[in-house]
Amino acid sequence: MVISTKAQREGGDAASDTPVTQWLDAPTDDSVETVVTYMLEHPSQSVSSTHIVATAKAFKQLADMCRDPDVRTRLANGALAAASSALLERVVADLGSKTEQSNDGHAENVFLLVQVLRCICNQSADTDAARAQLQQHGGMAALARALNIDDVWRQPVPVAQAAFGAVLNVSLDHTSCTQSLVDAGAIEPHISALRVQRLGNGAHTVWPLVCSSLDNLCEDAEAAAAHFEQHTGLAPAMLQALAEITERLAEIAKLSAEVAERLVQTKEQQDAEVTAALRGAQRTLLWNLCEVLEKSSIVRQQLCQPVYMHKMFDILAYYVATGGPDEPTQAEQSVAQPPSRPLPQGNRNADATAQMIVGVSGEDAALSMFDDSGLQQRLFAQLTQSESALAAAAALCLGNLARTDAHCTRLAESHSDVVRAAIAWFESGEVRVRHAASGLLKNLCVPVAAKARMVELGLPAVAARNVDTAVVPVQANAIGILRHLVNGCAEPTVQALLALEPGKSQGQDQSQCALERLLTAVRGTDIDGIRCEGTRLVAAVAKAVYLKRACDAQDLEARDLDLVAPLVRLIVLDGQRHPLLQQESLVALTVLVAASSIRAPYAHAVVRSLVPETLTIGTVSEPTDDEPANDTAEANDAETTAPDSFTDVLKRLLTQSGPVWPQSTMQAKSLITQLTTQLNVQPNPFDPTGLDILRTEIIPLTN
Repeated sequence: MVISTKAQREGGDAASDTPVTQWLDAPTDDSVETVVTYMLEHPSQSVSSTHIVATAKAFKQLADMCRDPDVRTRLANGALAAASSALLERVVADLGSKTEQSNDGHAENVFLLVQVLRCICNQSADTDAARAQLQQHGGMAALARALNIDDVWRQPVPVAQAAFGAVLNVSLDHTSCTQSLVDAGAIEPHISALRVQRLGNGAHTVWPLVCSSLDNLCEDAEAAAAHFEQHTGLAPAMLQALAEITERLAEIAKLSAEVAERLVQTKEQQDAEVTAALRGAQRTLLWNLCEVLEKSSIVRQQLCQPVYMHKMFDILAYYVATGGPDEPTQAEQSVAQPPSRPLPQGNRNADATAQMIVGVSGEDAALSMFDDSGLQQRLFAQLTQSESALAAAAALCLGNLARTDAHCTRLAESHSDVVRAAIAWFESGEVRVRHAASGLLKNLCVPVAAKARMVELGLPAVAARNVDTAVVPVQANAIGILRHLVNGCAEPTVQALLALEPGKSQGQDQSQCALERLLTAVRGTDIDGIRCEGTRLVAAVAKAVYLKRACDAQDLEARDLDLVAPLVRLIVLDGQRHPLLQQESLVALTVLVAASSIRAPYAHAVVRSLVPETLTIGTVSEPTDDEPANDTAEANDAETTAPDSFTDVLKRLLTQSGPVWPQSTMQAKSLITQLTTQLNVQPNPFDPTGLDILRTEIIPLTN
């Protein structure tokens, strides 16, 4: 049926609109365009007290019609999106400006709101054209405002259900609509919706929609992070909601079997549904917060307060205590699991929480938290207990917070029990806690004032036993600890490196010292970090023995160790990328050459290294992700091209060809000067080929 008079089409008093109610009640395929056009052109009459119920019924019929994909497609380019957006904005404004008690037509407005939201939800299902039309006509902003009206949670079913269902469908796989919703402030009401105090009146049945919708809004983590940066309360609110849900789940987990058995069947079912909703919301909040924190340092800084760190540790404690997620219950599979978040395997939730702790505590703004006595005592307690996952997180957090010399010194001097606990974890814990504890201990070894205390507590011997462990992060930390200590407490550290231990390699029954095992590890590794840091430790030991007299040189020379080869390899392979390391190695070579003797033929080894065939260098390292090759050809060259020889590198340093540190040039000249001196004092002959290269190609360049 069509509008018969111009007055009716342009509006008029209630009496003149009476015929409209006849077709508003049940629009058909033939009349739908006319009905929608009327509502679009006459919003005031459509929501008037006379017609509001009829309008709501019309939208109910339209929502049902839009379940048909063909109808959705046909209506996508019509006026339905415009009419839906306009009336949604109108009814949201009416509900937002009046209280439930002051508005006689409140129930009718809520009825209309639900039906309009249902219509938006259904017309935008898998239909990008409808979503674009809704966005064009202001539907995103109206939807975001609809989430904030009080009636959403006065009647979670059906109001919240319709509201979040509409946002879910509109935002699904549609970047532009999602961004418009985020810009309009839709994230905050989602977080607010997942507060524990919202539970009741069947609200838990709506939470899966909220979770899925929030997943959509945060799918572009960088865009979501930018929004969180601008709205500083979002990250704390999300963490607070996550902490509340976790606390409620912990309370549920404490229910005894006896109490559970007394519950009637209907209440058991309801409790199971609530628990499933809580777990789904917990998972959604955790992973979205993790992704935002990973993307934004600014958001991490918003959580740099002790109260938030306590909440993160509470959440971690829950995941550790529950042993990680088991197989999902049937309720979780069918209701609570957001489709874009796969169920974690193992204890990934605990891992994600620990990563949040590490990220936040790693910000400079978090350093002040070290002085918070409550947080400090909690970290100390977790580090000294027997639960490795909590101890690992505490060690990582404490290592991040104790990054200043003052904090490290205070921790080493005043909390020996904590340091002893970290040393125990370093030596005998599982891989994760060994890594975390060794990282903390490495930080504590940096300040000069703390080194002696770390030696007193027995750290050098423990680190020396781990220089060749198969766990690379632990190995790197062990080498770093020894390098820091040898530069401040040389004697006990060198003694730990030279102490004899039973051989660890298969088939070995002779004794090996840690320095020998380190040299083997450095020679055999293809990991740049281990090779470089291990060689720096070798250089530091050489200088400590021959310059600082950290031990009797004969103790080192009796081991007959090849200290020259790793230093030469570092100069050749890593010198251009790490000029400081190159200079350190040149200094160490100079010291070794000056200390040459019959027992320690270091000068002979250096001369022999001038012959390319006598020193196995390997190939140039492949480009890393941080240093990508410019093109495929360069990448192939990097994989196959052999590096320059030691002779070529010395020539480049002496002639300052290319990017060369002046200090490295001076040190190279000092090395050649010492070699020249040794030619005249060493009784044993030098390699003739290397000697010829030295005299004809190298020495002339020193002038």
